[in-house]
Amino acid sequence: MSLHLLLLLIPFTVLAVQYSSIIIRAGAEVTLPCDNVRDDHVNCGATEWLFSDIQRNTTVNLFVNRQLSTSEISKSKADRLRLAANCSLVIREVTAEDAGEYDCRQFDRTARTYEGHLLYISVVNVTEQKRTDEVTLSCSVSPSVTCSEVKWLFMNMDVQENNKDLKTSQSSCSANVSFSKSHFDHKMKNYSSLTCEVDDGDKEEKFSFIPPSSGKNTDWWWYIALVVGFASIIQGGDVAVASSTVEAPSSSTGPSADPSSLDENVTIIP
Repeated sequence: MSLHLLLLLIPFTVLAVQYSSIIIRAGAEVTLPCDNVRDDHVNCGATEWLFSDIQRNTTVNLFVNRQLSTSEISKSKADRLRLAANCSLVIREVTAEDAGEYDCRQFDRTARTYEGHLLYISVVNVTEQKRTDEVTLSCSVSPSVTCSEVKWLFMNMDVQENNKDLKTSQSSCSANVSFSKSHFDHKMKNYSSLTCEVDDGDKEEKFSFIPPSSGKNTDWWWYIALVVGFASIIQGGDVAVASSTVEAPSSSTGPSADPSSLDENVTIIP
């Protein structure tokens, strides 16, 4: 009989439950601790991880006896989960679907008791939208239980206070801040002065907008030019550059436009 089925059939008494919350940015990696792990829990053999989607009112097993419950969760989520030291749960590339309640249960089969550790995860996403002459930054939160308080700060001060050039709007679990592009060009060379503050009632976290990577590295071409120019100066004559390029395997979206994905061999020919 499997350990999981045995635990279901035998009544267990809850000794203690700890509560904590985590606010994490979408795309990041988070480690959820399972506190007070028993010394006799070899390889987390009597530890379970459960996940409850509060919004959908569903609960599924994630790990039972160190085994991933692939039949209960989507493959996309299963591929991002693993157990680490002290039975902690690691989630890679966090998404909105990861928001919710995580329960780590440690069973004592002899005493028929268990201890639990509940963690409430809120996932934050900060995005940018550009219109003709306006920029809008949006900060939205996928809540674990209830909506967190979300607001924008300018220089660590509430945007709504003495900032007539910045417009804000709020809705359930989200907040926006808008400003003209001309204001951005002259006074806000970057967005570092703007941060989104999320308060879940237990803690506060601040998040700034991170521009997406362009995938281009112009410094790479400057490096090649520098090598050629330097060789020309040393040799005092014309320099021919022979180069061979080996492209990295193409992804499903087509060849990479990033020069760093190429293996470039440059030979200086006198």
